[in-house]
Amino acid sequence: MNSLAETIDSALQAAGTLAENRLRDVITDFDGLNLIAEERLAAVATAIAAAACERHARHKAIYLDAVRSWSLEIAAALKPAPPRIRFAMELERVAEAAEILVLGSESLVALMMAQEIRTQDRLVTELALVSRLLGRNDANTIHLALSAVDRAIKGPGFRAGALVLVPLRDAALPVDRAADLAVLEPRGRA
Repeated sequence: MNSLAETIDSALQAAGTLAENRLRDVITDFDGLNLIAEERLAAVATAIAAAACERHARHKAIYLDAVRSWSLEIAAALKPAPPRIRFAMELERVAEAAEILVLGSESLVALMMAQEIRTQDRLVTELALVSRLLGRNDANTIHLALSAVDRAIKGPGFRAGALVLVPLRDAALPVDRAADLAVLEPRGRA
């Protein structure tokens, strides 16, 4: 079985230089916003939710599982520290960053479709984009983000493009004896 890096490299090679450059441009534009960790995570979660609803509606759970697996594999290699929550999140910055990712992902997929790139290579390239960004976080943060995405897309009024906020601040608070475990946000994996 190929490693994740080999799988991504193979898909990018098949997708061609234009698609690879577009992927890098999207990441560069996103990184250029200098977001705090909470804003970055919310923007990535919003983009993942939009893709799940728009391009992967029939297979949302499979798409989210793939994002989870790839992000965790990337995080295992990078070994990032948990995010530090120090500043207040600005929703306008989250919306701007999410728009860059959503439109960037859409344009990347459209470019590959116009070039008649195989569906498998398009999917791998799209997964590479969001997994690289989500994989910059520790495993617990990845699980929190994808739980927030899953909860959001299952909501009755959710529409693609709506902001998906990840409750990092709630997860950082200690749990007291009076907490109702039935409504407590999951805090990672044991």
